Amino acid sequence: MKPVLLPPLDVPLTLELASNENPLGPSRRASKAIQDALLRINRYPERDCFATEERLARLHKLTPSHVVLGPGSFGVLRLLVEACMPAGSEAIHAEPSYPMYRALIHKVGGRPIAVPLTADHRHDLTAMGQAIGPATRLVIICNPNNPTGRPVSREELDAFMDQVPPHVMVVIDEAYYEYAEGPGLPNGIDWIRKGHNLVVLRTFSKVHGLAGLRIGYGIAQPQVAAMLRQLRDPFAVSSLAQVAAQAALDDRTHVAAVRVLNEQVRSELCAALDREGLHYIPSVTNFVMIQCGGDDVSLVERLAEQGVRVRPGTEYGMRGWLRVTVGTSEQTQRFLSTLLSCLDWSLVRASCP
Repeated sequence: MKPVLLPPLDVPLTLELASNENPLGPSRRASKAIQDALLRINRYPERDCFATEERLARLHKLTPSHVVLGPGSFGVLRLLVEACMPAGSEAIHAEPSYPMYRALIHKVGGRPIAVPLTADHRHDLTAMGQAIGPATRLVIICNPNNPTGRPVSREELDAFMDQVPPHVMVVIDEAYYEYAEGPGLPNGIDWIRKGHNLVVLRTFSKVHGLAGLRIGYGIAQPQVAAMLRQLRDPFAVSSLAQVAAQAALDDRTHVAAVRVLNEQVRSELCAALDREGLHYIPSVTNFVMIQCGGDDVSLVERLAEQGVRVRPGTEYGMRGWLRVTVGTSEQTQRFLSTLLSCLDWSLVRASCP
């Protein structure tokens, strides 16, 4: 699915709710670490990223040999796709899900196999398992899923992992894991500890608020992580990104504050949508998918003219839907008032279940 490009705006005080960014920004510790490192940016960053990988290994109670840092979790996924997918091979992913999976697969000459979500907008792991064939090299699971915000359960993932054949690598993209972390969400790293052929992707772009620095990581079996490190470009992760990430990991208070705000405002948003009679997909992340009916791209353009940016569902193959980031209470109120002023209610009523 081709991304929808949003035009530049001249509207003052643009409200950015299209990219699932953290409205609180980075922690003060991370900001201070960046400031302290500024006088050293004449030096190249640590080539092997060992200090940051060692810090992540301690966090997850693994060895540094399990961890590979990259320029965003997408940077790690790119290395994995390039390494594991010869031309003509297949990779399975859910649909709708993050559209860049398909783009990466096509880029290496692979064939994406899209498996529709279930009726309640979750990964159909049974169907994904049945889609595995001799040419399959990767299965990508976005958990929780972007754009629907729905998770798979531990029981579902456990049953799926037990049936994956040895020639297939499973990738679990946990970009939004920290927003939903708890008893109801499986931690993909648990299956790495069990010895499965698996890569778990995490990012500092979301709950840690470091999207502009492009830093993420993968957790994998040591031989896989070593392969990815060999493929990683020299100095792929900037020195500022590395020091900020290490400081962010030490600030659990900030992460807790981000989660509390997100849960509070997401509840406020969903309650308001219920009052207005707008259908949405219940989410465990920092975004909500809202059904508005009609031409969502035109609706996004009208919202942008009012200084509010959101993501059109058409980008994910979900025409008539909008994906909105959970911001602050004030931002949510502005979004709602702008949305209600732009909606065609006849289309809303026609689209609702």
